[in-house]
Order: sequence, then C-alpha cells, then structure tokens
Amino acid sequence: MYFSRPTGQAFFQSASAAPFAVLRQATGATNSDASFQSPFSQPFPTADSFPLFAPYSPTTAITINTSPPNFRSALIQQYSLNVQEEIAKKMLLEVGYVGARGTHLQRVRSLNQALSASPTNPVRGIMSNTLANVPSRVPIPGIAADSLDMVESEGSSWYNGLEVSLENRVSDSLQFLASYTFSKALDTDGANINGTSAGLSLTLGDQNSPSQRWGRASFNRTQRFIISSTWSIPSPHQGLSRSIFGGWALDVIAAIQSGSALTIAYTNTSNVFGISEDRAQLTGMCRKNQLVRSGRIESKLNGYFNTPCFTTPPVIGADGIGTTFGNSPTGIVDGPGQVNLDLAVSKAISMSWPQEKSTLEFRAEFFNLFNHPQFANPDANFASPTFGLISSTAVNARVGQVAVRFSF
Repeated sequence: MYFSRPTGQAFFQSASAAPFAVLRQATGATNSDASFQSPFSQPFPTADSFPLFAPYSPTTAITINTSPPNFRSALIQQYSLNVQEEIAKKMLLEVGYVGARGTHLQRVRSLNQALSASPTNPVRGIMSNTLANVPSRVPIPGIAADSLDMVESEGSSWYNGLEVSLENRVSDSLQFLASYTFSKALDTDGANINGTSAGLSLTLGDQNSPSQRWGRASFNRTQRFIISSTWSIPSPHQGLSRSIFGGWALDVIAAIQSGSALTIAYTNTSNVFGISEDRAQLTGMCRKNQLVRSGRIESKLNGYFNTPCFTTPPVIGADGIGTTFGNSPTGIVDGPGQVNLDLAVSKAISMSWPQEKSTLEFRAEFFNLFNHPQFANPDANFASPTFGLISSTAVNARVGQVAVRFSF
C-alpha cells in the first residue's frame, strides 16, 4: 500500500478565489489606455476599498476554484502473483498477474452543474430546460455551471494485467529477455488523467455521474511486447584473427505496443446543463471496430476516425437547442500503435597499457534504426476543424551516435 502526498497545486487553485482574493485581468482592448506611467485602470482600489468582492446574483459569472475540507492523500494498493519455471538450462519462464487499485485520486469537477427542471420537479419555479435559463438552474446562482471547480480526491482506478516473460541468462555468449503484457487500466475520469489531476481541466461529461465517465485511462495500452538481447559474438582464440574478429558485441531492443486509449471529446456550447466539456455522440451506424478507419496508418493521417460514426449529442431542451451529454464511452478507441528498434554495435580491444586488462571500446548506437515513422495521437475533439488529423510523430527520426571509451 502506497500513499501519494498531494502537491500544493491542488490547494493553490483557491489562492486567487473568494474569500481570499479577487483575480482581475485586463488585456487587449480593455487595457488599451495603459501606459508605463499609468499601467492600471483608474481609479485604482485603495486600502479602504477592501475587502472587495463582486456581489452574487443570477446575472454574474464568477469563477471559483476550491478544495474540499475532506481532501485526502491518494492510496494505491498493489498486488501480484507470479509462477516461475526453468523450462531449459538457464531459460526461465515467468507468468504472473499484476493488479492495482487506486482510491482518493485527484480530479477536478464542477459542483455547479445546472439541475434538470420539470413540471414535477421545478427549480426556482422553472419547469423546463433551455440554454437561456441555465444560470437560473444552477445550485449556486451567480457562478457559471462549469466554473465552481472543486479539486477533490474522489477519483478511483483499477489495473489488471497479465505479464509473461522469457529470460535466457548468460549462456554461450547470448542473453535475452522477452516480456509481454496484456492489461487494462480503468479510471473514473480516464479521458485525460494529466489534465484533470493537475487542475487544468474539468472531467468530461456529467459532473455528477462517476459511472458515466468510467472507462479506460488515457495512458492505457492494451498490449506491449519488449525484447532485449545482448550477443557477444564468439571470438577466435588467438592470433591476428582474434584482434580483428574478436570483441564484437551486438545489443538490440525492440518494442511493439498498441496505441493509447482515446476518448472522443466534444466542446459542446449547447449543453443544456451548462457543461461544455463533453463527449461526442455515437450515431449507432458503426460497430466498435469501425470507429477508426481501416488501412495503414499513413493512409489516414488526414482522417484517422470514421467520421460518420459520430455526431453531436441529441437535443432535449424545450428551446429546441439545448442538448444532453454525449454517450460515447471513455477510452473507446486506440490511437496509433508503435514499433521501434534500437541497435548498438561495439568492438572491444584488450590492451596491456597502462596496466593489465585495459580496454579500448568503440561503440555505435542507432535509435529507431529503420527510421520507421511512429505517429502521435490524432485530434480527438469532434468539435475541432482538425478532428482526426495526425500532425506530429511520437518518436524521433533515426538518431545515430558513436563513442570511444578507454577503461583501465
């Protein structure tokens, strides 16, 4: 069991919010009269003006960041069970299950999502849901529906993985380790682990329904295979041939892994509950294996997703405009997979100067040896004009370097 101490970032969010402070920004046209002699708008507040807070009313749109009084440190519980068998001389096979459970994980959620009004359940006398009356249906008037941001410790996660490894320990100058992992990582806010845990963005979708946001974490990669090998090439025993052909070694690391989990987000300014951080709607026209276009990755750089499979959330507002939340699951598709090979070749020359067993080693290393393009994730926001576009790579182009090392 491991506890993770939270950083000050979680609590710093409230430093610029009431009742501790008022954050005011003046940029662009609103600050066009500023000069070095008079940089601030006048009249500038005096000491007698404080405390100075904008009054709350249904027409204000104040943003507040805060943390709850019951904030707790994250708790991670890890457990595993492994079975090992020597299937041949110096050949070890290991099969194991690895699991992890995370609780009290940090996330950002809005507490002021607009309530659903109906004739049987009116909200302040309002009996229908429209975009216009969102400010009147929020639990706390005067604060926008997506602007009462709570940095809380209510997230949770599960990880389950099958791990298989085959290791050949030093034998006949060859050693290697091959490892395969088949796993799944699930999270209550899995669409953007880094963003929602750092206080940078809200969790996507219905803020009051953790089960609706439950899905594969953004770092989840279902399958991963790694093989590393070192081969000390057999050397002639003596003579000139030993000097030329002896001391060579070859090191190889190959990695093959499936893509990370992607959530099809949708910036929805028409959400009838006031939460624009949403997910896209599935049209129901496609099976899960059809959400990503078929073919080589190079053929879908300008359109990774099968766009007709997605649409905007359905309209449920009485005004014919306001929509509900999208129904596409969290982590519904995989991004581009990766295949990479790194190689190193070295030549060691034994020397007797300046003392016995001195060695001069020449080494050449190549990363991404075959210069195989490995592409980054596409734009996964359905509202973006570049939806499905892959605009960068995840691994550098081939890099080679040489080195000389003298050991004595």
